[in-house]
Amino acid sequence: MALHAHRECHIVFKIGGADIDFGIGRKEYPVTAHGALLINAWEPHFYNFRETEEKTVLLALYLNPHWLKQVDRRFAYSAHPKFFARPVQVLTPLLERGRDDVMDALTQREPPSPRDMENLIASIFAEILTLAPPRDLLHFAGERGELDYDARIRRIVERMLSCEEPTATPEDMAVESGLSRAQFFRLFRKSTGMPPALFINMLKMECGLRKVAQRDVKLQDIAFDLGFDTAGNFTRFFVGMQGFAPSKYRKIVEVM
Repeated sequence: MALHAHRECHIVFKIGGADIDFGIGRKEYPVTAHGALLINAWEPHFYNFRETEEKTVLLALYLNPHWLKQVDRRFAYSAHPKFFARPVQVLTPLLERGRDDVMDALTQREPPSPRDMENLIASIFAEILTLAPPRDLLHFAGERGELDYDARIRRIVERMLSCEEPTATPEDMAVESGLSRAQFFRLFRKSTGMPPALFINMLKMECGLRKVAQRDVKLQDIAFDLGFDTAGNFTRFFVGMQGFAPSKYRKIVEVM
């Protein structure tokens, strides 16, 4: 998977197969059966596939910050790009049990209720916070929004987050901010932890996922709406971000 980011934070467990290295920021970290990988919201991450004798099976939880905030007030600052204090958490018996309970629920013929499933996931998140609390909750609590950054950058980011179809370029965003291109790029990376192009790709991927899930929308129309010249270019973008083609994602959604 190419370098990308999400509004959601992630907890990743290895379920089976070979150990792998998964990139967060500029560094790769091991994903083994003895630990959980923690990826902050907005934090750029990637995966470089390497030929191994075994395939690897991962359980990846994409945790929406608004849902986490509703579940427990302790989770309110999970949207912060530096919320998790460290990227790897060694598994405790409670974390192992929580991981196994989620896997059991996913493989049952009769799935549990959404509330029961949410409780299982919330218990995993709570255990991780008990083991590795955020470094500075007072700092998080003092912030007015999800991120702490320059007001000009904040306005542009908030507008972009509310767009149905993000087609702006980094240069468009720089002009809107009233900053020079160099100033804008420097402030944006300092504020969000990612360059503007990566942020735009994040929004395009979110929009693409929503549209691909709609069976009656053609991939070519989605490509044009998101600023791609051809459906093939959109497919290559999708595969680079998600690891599989949009047509496969659509089939999975239909099955679910």
